[in-house]
Amino acid sequence: MNHLRINTISKQSADSLEKERTALFDILVNQNENGIFYLENDILVYTNDAFAKVLNISKTLSQTKSILSFLKGKNKEKMEYGLSSLLDAEKDEFSSDFLFENERGEQSYFSIQLKIHTRELDKLTIIGSLHDITARVLRNKKAQDSKAMFDALYTNIVDGIMIYDYNKETIIDCNTAAVKIFGHKTKEDFLKRNRFQFVPKTSNFFPRDEDMHEATRDHGIRVRNGEAFKTPGIFVKANGDHMIVHATVVPTFRAYGEAFIVFQDSTQRVLAKKTQRKLEKRYREIFDNSHEGIVYMNANTFTPILCNQQSMKLFGVSSFEEFSRLNPNEYIVDEKLIEGQRPIEFYASKMRETVEIGRTESVYRIKSQTGKIIRASIVMICDNRDRKDPKVICFIRDVTNLHEARVAINEKNEELEKYITANLQLENFAYFASHDLQTPLRSIVSFTQLLNRSLKGKISKTEQEYMDFIIASSKNMRNLVNDLLSYSRVNTTGINLEEVNVEDLLNQLCLELTSVIEEKNASIDLTNLTCNITADGTKLRQVFQNLITNALKFSDVEKSPEIKIDCQEKECYWQFSVADNGIGIDPDFQERIFLLFKRLHNNNEYEGTGIGLAMVKKIVEQHKGKIWLESMVGEGATFYFTVKK
Repeated sequence: MNHLRINTISKQSADSLEKERTALFDILVNQNENGIFYLENDILVYTNDAFAKVLNISKTLSQTKSILSFLKGKNKEKMEYGLSSLLDAEKDEFSSDFLFENERGEQSYFSIQLKIHTRELDKLTIIGSLHDITARVLRNKKAQDSKAMFDALYTNIVDGIMIYDYNKETIIDCNTAAVKIFGHKTKEDFLKRNRFQFVPKTSNFFPRDEDMHEATRDHGIRVRNGEAFKTPGIFVKANGDHMIVHATVVPTFRAYGEAFIVFQDSTQRVLAKKTQRKLEKRYREIFDNSHEGIVYMNANTFTPILCNQQSMKLFGVSSFEEFSRLNPNEYIVDEKLIEGQRPIEFYASKMRETVEIGRTESVYRIKSQTGKIIRASIVMICDNRDRKDPKVICFIRDVTNLHEARVAINEKNEELEKYITANLQLENFAYFASHDLQTPLRSIVSFTQLLNRSLKGKISKTEQEYMDFIIASSKNMRNLVNDLLSYSRVNTTGINLEEVNVEDLLNQLCLELTSVIEEKNASIDLTNLTCNITADGTKLRQVFQNLITNALKFSDVEKSPEIKIDCQEKECYWQFSVADNGIGIDPDFQERIFLLFKRLHNNNEYEGTGIGLAMVKKIVEQHKGKIWLESMVGEGATFYFTVKK
């Protein structure tokens, strides 16, 4: 009896123990957060709740299916490989990461471990576990994507980037743009430099007393304090040139004192802005101080946008606000039609025309707020940058005095034209008169000389004196007519410009005057005359001939004549001088000698008609030159004249 009781109790204890084990299995497997499953070959024969939840199907439906049905592509191939390696007894265990996709298309990443439970000839029983690694995979992928984006940005950005260690004063790394901006050939060359090599101590771009090294040392302190900041600065390029940079300094927080320095070469932009500011200041000074009124206005509404002080002065207002309230009807004087239109209508049409063609000019009578009426010349220039709302710049000039002056000039011009016409008629008369007088004068002189020879010794002494006087007067008159004719020819003929060798011209002239030169025992010295000039050779010869013959004529009887002819080349003209040691000319009479028929001596002292120097002056003026002299009585005279190049 007792024996049977003991066996019964042992069986009950075993059943109880089995139930506890089953309960414990349920806790460990079914309630495990990781997926637990049981395979026969590749078929799921058991899955826990967690595995079914992953597949988003019921626990019942997850069984009897192949685990391969939940995998696709390379993930399926990888599982097939793992199962076959276990089946072929190559391995007892297999583990790898897989991408699962449930029936709704949702994807998750899992780490799966497979281990053989039992092995039969054609059947494996496998215990597997599945661990959700989706968050870790996505986190790693995001990190990889971020790194790829950073690498692409770091490599391809146009800004220069360097990673600088302010503790060791070394460049840790840099991108391609930094090497290019600094002008180095290789990245290695750039990495050899430190802050004291690529930052100058002083620069012309910054104030001379500013120590750039001290400023950048302060940057290191700010980086070590974890501060990010922007700063302008100066870097030294590989060729030694300084460049203006705008840099952003950001601590990397990877190492103490290490920072990204992102920079741009702003040299051209900064210098351009500086130049623009100078130009704007210059334009503002011109605008404010212009003697013309300048108004910038809306072409559609005729309302001013901007004006200078001169504009307000012309319109008689003291402020822009007062000026902006003016209406064209208030200041355009409606007195008479302009090109068939009322002035205000003409003003509006000119504004429209300016918008169409870009520029117009017109004149109006304007009434200022003080009541003064002025005549204004207005130039309008269109600003078409905004074609929907064009603007016009008006330049306004008070031409009242100019208009009055033009009226006066026109009146004077009419008088001058009458005078010129009369003068031309007089010159023509002188030319034709002198030309027509030559024939009768030649006849008078010739027949008087014949009569004098036939009556020689047959008339009284007094009658002979009368005859000599007639002959002398006739010759003087003939000379006067000839000179007058020469002067008229100078006036009525233009100049024939050619290349003239002055030295050859004077040598030929002196040769022709040999008899007079020898008679006076004179010497002529030619200096600096080996030059070719562009002039009328015939008329230039007349100038020198008159000046030389005058120097010979008005010589001191007690001295042999000495004549010096010189040439000096100036920037725009040739300057000639003819100097003598003759009787000289009183300064009070020096202006008169170039006038027609003005003589300082009578015929008994020195022969002449008073036309020679007037003709010389006319020829010099035809050559765009001028003539003058320097002389004192008894000290000779020097005549100067110029010929324009």
